[in-house]
Amino acid sequence: MFRTWLTRYPLAVFTTCALAVAGLAWPGSAAAATAVKAVSYRGYQFDVPASWPVLSLARHRDTCVRFDLHAVYLGTPGSNQHCPSWLLGTTEAIVIQPGPAAAVRESQENPVSDQITASAPGIAVTATFDTDPAAIYRVLASAGLAAPSIVVPDPARLGSAGQAAGSAGGAGDASAGTAASEQAASGARDSASADASVGYPALPASVENDVGIGFDVCAAPSSAYMRTWWRDSPYGAVGIYIGGADRACDQQNLTPGWVRQQAATGWRFIPMYAGPQASFGQLTSPASQGVSAAKDAVTEAERFGLGPRTPIYYDMEAYKPAQSGAALSFLSSWTTELHKLGYKSGVYSSSDSAVSDLARTYKSGRYVMPDAIYDALWNGSRNVADGVYKSGEWTGGRRLHQFSGDVEQTYGGDTLDIDQDYLDVSLATPGGTAQASPGVTASGAAPAVFYEGSDHRLWEDARTAAGKWRRTDLGGYLTAAPSAVHVNSATVEVFYRGSGDVLWERSRTSSGWQQARTLTQMGQIGSPHAVAQPNGVVDVFWAGTHDDHAWHAQYSPGAGWSGPQNLGGSLASAPYPVETASGQVQLFWKGTDGHLWRAVRSLARSWSAPQDLGMGKLGGAPQAVALGSGEVDVFWEGATAPHAIWSAELRPGHAAIGPQKRGGVIAGQPWPAVTAGAERIVYRSPGGRLYSIGRLASGGWATPAAVPAATGLRTAPYAAASSGTSALQVFWTSARGRLWTVRLTQPGGWHKPVDLGGRT
Repeated sequence: MFRTWLTRYPLAVFTTCALAVAGLAWPGSAAAATAVKAVSYRGYQFDVPASWPVLSLARHRDTCVRFDLHAVYLGTPGSNQHCPSWLLGTTEAIVIQPGPAAAVRESQENPVSDQITASAPGIAVTATFDTDPAAIYRVLASAGLAAPSIVVPDPARLGSAGQAAGSAGGAGDASAGTAASEQAASGARDSASADASVGYPALPASVENDVGIGFDVCAAPSSAYMRTWWRDSPYGAVGIYIGGADRACDQQNLTPGWVRQQAATGWRFIPMYAGPQASFGQLTSPASQGVSAAKDAVTEAERFGLGPRTPIYYDMEAYKPAQSGAALSFLSSWTTELHKLGYKSGVYSSSDSAVSDLARTYKSGRYVMPDAIYDALWNGSRNVADGVYKSGEWTGGRRLHQFSGDVEQTYGGDTLDIDQDYLDVSLATPGGTAQASPGVTASGAAPAVFYEGSDHRLWEDARTAAGKWRRTDLGGYLTAAPSAVHVNSATVEVFYRGSGDVLWERSRTSSGWQQARTLTQMGQIGSPHAVAQPNGVVDVFWAGTHDDHAWHAQYSPGAGWSGPQNLGGSLASAPYPVETASGQVQLFWKGTDGHLWRAVRSLARSWSAPQDLGMGKLGGAPQAVALGSGEVDVFWEGATAPHAIWSAELRPGHAAIGPQKRGGVIAGQPWPAVTAGAERIVYRSPGGRLYSIGRLASGGWATPAAVPAATGLRTAPYAAASSGTSALQVFWTSARGRLWTVRLTQPGGWHKPVDLGGRT
């Protein structure tokens, strides 16, 4: 949407006709009784202003339900309304449509988004208002509907992005929140699940990263249109209006299920929020309004399943130069509050308005700058260049450019009125752990390893900034090796099986180590293996103790822990999870038939049933790693002597490749890792030496080579799970039960092994 400050008022003709309903009159009226007309719908009679048009949507399915004009709409809005892309602004308008026969009589008002929703048996009402919410109250009262209660937006995930995974939901909180409700409503079933309370996790922030062209629309198209445009159009991203007091179009299609369906198809999103506008004179208290708008936007983002760290773009339309101060104050407050709530900030505006104002003050320190800028400059150029930017402003994948607008295009017979965008968005999403491991490291963070000591307590060895290692006794009583994840740069979660074979969790936040918590609701577990998304979602897996199935627990910010969930399968090894950059989780295990098996939770999908990948007979448990391309590689010890390393390559959209012999002579599990952008396998030889095989730029594999001075391995080695850019830190236990480590850096090669001491 790209419009001038004069746009609104010609579109929205604000009538102040008199009306008397239940003894009340419209403001400014002395003769209210003559200004109403009766509207009947499904057994209810509403008294509405006589000047408002009444439109039957059943007879006009393509009618654009506009909230910027006084009107009453009867019936269900069409799935593909013919709305101009440039609409913005709201006034008093009402949609009355069919609802559940058993609906209760209730009404709620959101004073930030200026919207009222109401229900009664057989009907559902959505109404917007500008300056006169009482007008809507009177219309509802005339039909016997409940008076609205005020509900101020309060995001479920209050607190910073550094919040510990366990701190948002106490132990024993098995609620899956809105995600579970969405799953039940959509009819999705976990084919192998014994506990359907585990819903979809929030979408990863990567669903908003894209380079290429996209489009934005006033009203979200139907899923059918989106499928057609995905197949036939050149677009890969879609702008959607998730909320705001000046969102002008009905959003009949925009539901959590719709968002997930498009994400699963491959669409990337530009979530926009159209709140109070400087050009409309609505910024009366910019700083506090910015906070309120951010809270409302996060509430809506959470409802749609858009997880933390994703950017939300504020639509601030063009305004007069005199309004720059109020606009900048508002947008600074918007960005600050989004950051507090764990989300990133974006701003959409015209090149000669908020974009130029923000660029001019980028380095002044007076205002908090958004993470991304969305520039409306209709010059037809498919790039993100604009002369208002100075060097270094929003560089590195933080720009969008709306290069054309109000364009009608048709693909596959489906026509939309759109604005056209070019995206160069690759906002970094630090945190998360894509590969289960007892050790963790991340870009800019020192490696740490967690292990069960000979005293069965939880111990940590962490590398200091000076390169020394520090040991910490974390207590507890372990009965299996722990698994650790980086939730974000400030938070580490460690999971372990404790006394009674129940799941325990220990968190380290910016304020230090927190008290250990037990998750007894998960029942008795096998050895846990965990992965985490950068948005705070944590998945923990284990083999059943009373069956041979794979089991799953999930933590979602704002909803807490849910599970246990039975994923099925017949396991002859512990399950091993990896997570791709797109948020897909794949779980691997050796089946009782000796084959390689997996279950998959793709983006916005339920868990698949167990899949037999074959690969002959596995000698040991599989280990896997995810590459930046989306490929997942799985490695295992061969079944026959001499035991070589074997692998399978799983590329998106292709059949599995394998089994492939990778060479080496191995004793125990191989450990794959990605470091400095390259794939590598470390393993223990039968003689107790540490070996390494690196993948070549050509795609092949180098000859196995011994790591200098790394000898006396009693156990198979493992590496700290990393972001792929960190140095490779490998650990093992020596024949004397001591913990050792060695580091690989690029350049620099293998460093001298270090005896960390301790007893394992």
